[in-house]
Amino acid sequence: MFYIIESEYVGPNPEEMVDEDQIFITTAPALVNTNHEPCISGWCGTTNDISTIARGEYGTREEAENAMSAIFGAVRPSDIDRQPCFAIDSDGDAADHIVAVYRPGPCRPLSRSATEDWVSTALDQIQADTTDERLEELEEELEAEANDQGMTLYRESLGSLFEAKRDERREALEDAE
Repeated sequence: MFYIIESEYVGPNPEEMVDEDQIFITTAPALVNTNHEPCISGWCGTTNDISTIARGEYGTREEAENAMSAIFGAVRPSDIDRQPCFAIDSDGDAADHIVAVYRPGPCRPLSRSATEDWVSTALDQIQADTTDERLEELEEELEAEANDQGMTLYRESLGSLFEAKRDERREALEDAE
């Protein structure tokens, strides 16, 4: 049998810990963190800011991969950052039960600060008279460029960063008058 186990970062710093989630296909089910009972489907608990969720049992690896695609959409292969908590026999090594590791999304997300660094040169394009529409276009252009390089921007704050730059330019213009 094959199992899908999701590990999701749920800690206090989500704008910087943007690529912490992992999806495992294993040959052993997840364990509930309180009683160490196997769990096929549902929440297994949270330890050290990482929530573990069991996402089902499947007869073949192909069935597990198809289910993973249905649950998560596009994913990308990953290295193991941490071992998930799952059931193994006493003689086994946990790593022996991991068949594949993925991360959600087709592109590696950048943190808030990494996004701000990455778009910093584009801020020069923003002037006091830059329209909201142009700011949206710029955001889409930069996202497309990042995607071409296998990344995705932290979009939650990007618009406000652009607006703040435009406001700064407007204030500077008003001060100069």
